[in-house]
Amino acid sequence: MNCLTTHLRLTKLFRVAIEAFAEVLVSVRGKPLFAGLAGAALVTTGCATSVSVPASPVALTQQVLFRKKTHGYGCFRIPAIVKTNKGTLLAFAEARKKWCGDSGNIDLVVRRSTNGGATWGSLKVVWRGSGTHGNPAPVVDAATGRITVLTTYNSASSDSVRTPYMLQSIDDGVTWSKAKSLESQIDKTAWRWYATGPSHGIQLKYGSHKGRLVVGANHSTVSGGLTGGHLVYSDDGGLNWKIGAVDDPAKKNGKQPLKPQELSAVELTDGSVDAVARNNGGTASGHRAYAISKDGGQAFSTKFTVIPGLVTPVVQGSTLRLRSTGDGDRYNRILFAAPADPSKRRYLTIRSSWNEGKTWTTSKRITSDYSGYSDLVKLGTGKIGLLYEGGTSDARDEIRFARFTEGDLGGVDPSGTPTTPDASGAGLTTFVRGGAALGAGRYGKAITLNGSDGRLELPYAESLAVGSGDFTVTAWIKYGSTAGSLPIFWAYGQDTASQVWLLAEPASKRIRGFIRTSAGKAAVVSSTKAYNDKAWHHVALQRSAGKLLLWVDGTKVASAKAPSGSVSTTRPFKVYFGQRLDGRNHFAGSIDEARIYRRALTSAELAAIRTANSTGASGLAFRLPLDSVTP
Repeated sequence: MNCLTTHLRLTKLFRVAIEAFAEVLVSVRGKPLFAGLAGAALVTTGCATSVSVPASPVALTQQVLFRKKTHGYGCFRIPAIVKTNKGTLLAFAEARKKWCGDSGNIDLVVRRSTNGGATWGSLKVVWRGSGTHGNPAPVVDAATGRITVLTTYNSASSDSVRTPYMLQSIDDGVTWSKAKSLESQIDKTAWRWYATGPSHGIQLKYGSHKGRLVVGANHSTVSGGLTGGHLVYSDDGGLNWKIGAVDDPAKKNGKQPLKPQELSAVELTDGSVDAVARNNGGTASGHRAYAISKDGGQAFSTKFTVIPGLVTPVVQGSTLRLRSTGDGDRYNRILFAAPADPSKRRYLTIRSSWNEGKTWTTSKRITSDYSGYSDLVKLGTGKIGLLYEGGTSDARDEIRFARFTEGDLGGVDPSGTPTTPDASGAGLTTFVRGGAALGAGRYGKAITLNGSDGRLELPYAESLAVGSGDFTVTAWIKYGSTAGSLPIFWAYGQDTASQVWLLAEPASKRIRGFIRTSAGKAAVVSSTKAYNDKAWHHVALQRSAGKLLLWVDGTKVASAKAPSGSVSTTRPFKVYFGQRLDGRNHFAGSIDEARIYRRALTSAELAAIRTANSTGASGLAFRLPLDSVTP
């Protein structure tokens, strides 16, 4: 087949046809395809470029299922969703009587859809009365069709003690049993606060505990004031429950740095249970943690540990097993949904893991609005459903239901994510994500990024943390954009967190560099030209002896007083060439010879790099020649 690249502007009807065809190919070939093709490029086998995908946020169908100040309620929060044996979707939420706060009189409500989320029935109250009824965690038993919702109760006037309950339905969610206390089964006298989920539970499919129902939960202890995470499980289809794995991470220097809350469980292909939790004790980008149970949820073989690189604010997140080699798929894929801004609840984004939760990559942003809690569900139509909190001014404005395909999310060849080698000797092989292509470079070849999702993602490594010392970041760039904010380099943090970045801002006729330290002090430097003439230009940003310096083509074009303190305090952190930390902006153009030095290079050393591609300067922490991509 000839190498053919065609840019398409699709009508809505043609887009639907393309997405349907892509879904068929996914099932036939077992390979994730980029089906969201509005403005995308299709590249046939043999092309030197990769497939481009649409700019964020992803195109999808959305509906508002719950909106504040409707149905006699002040606010709706804490969504959870499951699909029943009959294919019915049940969307749960807390209906808060007066306001959006966690206390007061709160009912548990549900809406049903019998057509894959296209339309929804009216709101029904599952559990009402005085007091707080919340934290829905629904789970379906495949053998009987029984739907169990684990939930909690506390008095409206006091939330110092919460206890677990359950409700059940045996008629596809039309009617519900009276709430039954599970205090004697899955609570302890040593626990004070209790929270089930919130998000769907799972039924194990592999291993010796196949058929077991598992739900994540968390608690606080009366003695020591610790926050702990735990699993509960049922071996009789949800009729009775037991406490399983428990972990109360220890305090260090009087504080508990890891506080697991709001667990979302996902089964791994070896039958292990991966409990992904909100880390309420984390800082900046350390707000996600995980623990592993290898015995069906009875005990944790791996206690709670921070997940490197999975950046979110302090908020609940949800997981979903999308693909599994255990089910006959040719690759594994787990989805994770949560806001991507490291400090604010906004930019709800789907992340993917192709290696059973070991690492995570950004797939697509769902919304640029404020956003909060969420839950994911596989639909019977080959699509994916997401129930989430969102709003233009407040994440608590409404609860929305979004539908999209795996093609909308994008994917990678199951043989492995494309990578490019690090030539510094540190072995920091770098991921090549999204729309990226090899082309002619300033020296050898270079990477061209598509401006919508292409980026170079460095692996997490302490050697990349430049801390309080001097540093130099250099790269060759070539671009022709006349508008937008184009990240050349972004590292460590965002918003009020410590960070370093270098942006091309052509509309303002400048390239701008910025640092913020752990003390909250910042410095910025700007050129007076955009250098967007589609020619190669060498850029360098450095902190040097109390100054922040910006160099372009061997000339120092800007200087500012640089604050002292670390620019890389958050753990874990992300480092990108070509993307802003939260994936909101991307570079459109070519990048070559990207480097990081853990000291300030001299003007002579910068000149040697620019004129001769010298590699002799000391302090090199990272270098991408960008001459090859594998596979």
